[in-house]
Amino acid sequence: MPEKPPRTTRYRLLEGPWGIWIELTASAATSGRPTACGDQVSDGVWLDATPVLTHPPTDRQGTRLSPGEAAWLRHGLTLAAPALTAAAPGPHTLVTVRHVRFPETDYQPEGLAAALLLWAEQEFDLPPHALAVTFDRAANRYVYPWAEALGPHPK
Repeated sequence: MPEKPPRTTRYRLLEGPWGIWIELTASAATSGRPTACGDQVSDGVWLDATPVLTHPPTDRQGTRLSPGEAAWLRHGLTLAAPALTAAAPGPHTLVTVRHVRFPETDYQPEGLAAALLLWAEQEFDLPPHALAVTFDRAANRYVYPWAEALGPHPK
């Protein structure tokens, strides 16, 4: 399975009194048949979040994500999957998320979906998704179009 070198994408959002900043490093590999690792996101698109789910807490290169946070990565790749399938050089693409970094003060888990979506757009030269993100001052959080996709956010 030929793999391209990892790409690092920085997702930034500042629409309210505070922002979201996420740095995500991932790589993509294509193959003529389904992969043996990762979770299938759609026909021909797979996600391997194992490196960020098992990231050593003492490593300053990234952050260990919870399974709930990794679900947002999956959601972001799901959003990119139709365009990715059309643009990918092979019938099966495995996206492996290698590192994720963010300051806890400038972070919201739903932003992981936007970060992986942005990564896929850059990696595969996909057209950008228009995201109507708003800031809810009363709740002091950003509201993404997919806000309820994985259920209510943790308090």
